[in-house]
Amino acid sequence: MMASCWTWNVDPVIIDIAGPIQIRWYGLCFLGVFYFGYMLLRWQMVRAGRHPSNAERFVNWAVVGTLVGAWFGHRLFYEWDKVLASPLYLIDIRKGIAGLSSHGATVGLIVTIVLFSRRFRIPYGEFFDRFMWAAALSGVLVRLGNFFNSEVVGRPSDVPWAVCLPRYDVPHHLAATPRHPTQLYEFFIGLVIMGLLTLVDRVAGGEKRPRWLLTGTYFASYFGARFGVEFFKEQQGGVPDEWRVTTGALLSIPFCLLGVGLIVYSLVKRQPASEGRSTLDDAPVVTPGAGPRYTGRP
Repeated sequence: MMASCWTWNVDPVIIDIAGPIQIRWYGLCFLGVFYFGYMLLRWQMVRAGRHPSNAERFVNWAVVGTLVGAWFGHRLFYEWDKVLASPLYLIDIRKGIAGLSSHGATVGLIVTIVLFSRRFRIPYGEFFDRFMWAAALSGVLVRLGNFFNSEVVGRPSDVPWAVCLPRYDVPHHLAATPRHPTQLYEFFIGLVIMGLLTLVDRVAGGEKRPRWLLTGTYFASYFGARFGVEFFKEQQGGVPDEWRVTTGALLSIPFCLLGVGLIVYSLVKRQPASEGRSTLDDAPVVTPGAGPRYTGRP
């Protein structure tokens, strides 16, 4: 006898304008990542006495870094067999940008933050710390968008809160299957981590907190929780099904360990959260024959 479930059958398209032009719930959630992420980063910059233009300029960098990282991450982490069969598949956009990896987006953002911080002479650890609220919010909104899309689904389950997703099951020729609502698990995890970051920030003294502490807290808590949630998800490709572990779980391990290491590093080094003020109007330091040079400490 099939377990009971509540059914989620919301159309992911809000407005179908013409042909491929649509306004989708996922698209609104993705835009919300950048808009509200900008607001959170701006709040942190202003609190530190830095120019709010730092947040405005970073959004442009973040859009590119996120999309590029998520795009290549999905193909390298989840569709490596297709890339090996045809390397050009890595840059094939004929079917749109469907298939984005959150771990790939994380790598893309790490690279983007390093480049941005170096370009505008903001200590790496300070910028990472100030960005963590926006990072946690992105997990909230992206998973909400996944839920509207009936994608990144959970494994079959008989838990009382199981959800049936006909928009996923029917195209895959499956009967209505009660599943773990893993998208909502991660939605609430993101909210909890935003609260955790606020709590750690307050307990550690706000602007007196050690640099890298918030970054370590985010990576350790989010990817630690993500590792656990992955065991309730359907496999999305990458590792063989018989491994009984998802690609996402394996990818979460190094990020979680990085977070633990950053927490230890921050508590040992005790560097100040901020190191003076800077604005985007400051000219970067340039030496003949070289690009901009970072002058602060990490």
